[in-house]
Amino acid sequence: MLIIVLDNENKTMADYIEAIKQEDMDVKVNCFSVSDQNSHVVWEELTHLNYPILTEGKRIHCKTFGKFEVFIDGIPVVSKYNKTRELFAYLVDKNGTLSGTNEIMDALWEDGGSNHVSYMKNIRSDMISTLQACGLGDVIVRQYGRIGIIPDMINCDYYDMLNGDPKAIAKYTGEYMSQYSWAEYTNGILSEIKEEKGY
Repeated sequence: MLIIVLDNENKTMADYIEAIKQEDMDVKVNCFSVSDQNSHVVWEELTHLNYPILTEGKRIHCKTFGKFEVFIDGIPVVSKYNKTRELFAYLVDKNGTLSGTNEIMDALWEDGGSNHVSYMKNIRSDMISTLQACGLGDVIVRQYGRIGIIPDMINCDYYDMLNGDPKAIAKYTGEYMSQYSWAEYTNGILSEIKEEKGY
C-alpha cells in the first residue's frame, strides 16, 4: 500500500513513516509539502484514487467522470437493487431539479418504464432508506410524485466543473456516467464547456 502525505507542518518523512509503520509494516510513504514545487504532480495523482478524499462537511462524494460511483464517508455505497445507484445518479445529473416518477422511469428503462412501477417504488425506497441509515435522509427532497436532491450536500466532480473549477475541468476526459445512455446529453454539455475553457 502507498500512502501519500501532504503536509503544511514541515515534518520529516521519518516522522510519518515511524507513526504509520506502527500500524502497518507493509506500507510505503511519500511525503510532500503542500507548497512543494512538485505538489501539482501529487494532486494529479490524487485524481486517480480508488477512494475519494473526504471533503469537510460533505459526507457524500459522487464521481461522475467515467463510470458513476457514489461514496459515503469514503466508502462505496452498496444498494439492494441494481437500479438504486442509477436512480441516485439520475438525480445527481438533474442537479437539484425535482423529477417526476414517469420521467425517471422513462430514463431508467428503455421500454418506457410503464411495466416497472413496483420496481421503481422499491428502488426509491431502497435509496431513501440507505441514506437515512447513514443520517443523510435530508439530502433527498420529495414532493407528491416528484423527487430530487440537494446538490450543496454532495461533493461532485460534475458540480465542480459546472462551477468552473479548473481541476474538475482538467479531470474531465470526455466520459460522464458512461454506463448510462441517458447521461449522453449532459456529456455533450460538459464537452462544450471543456472546449470553451481550452483545457
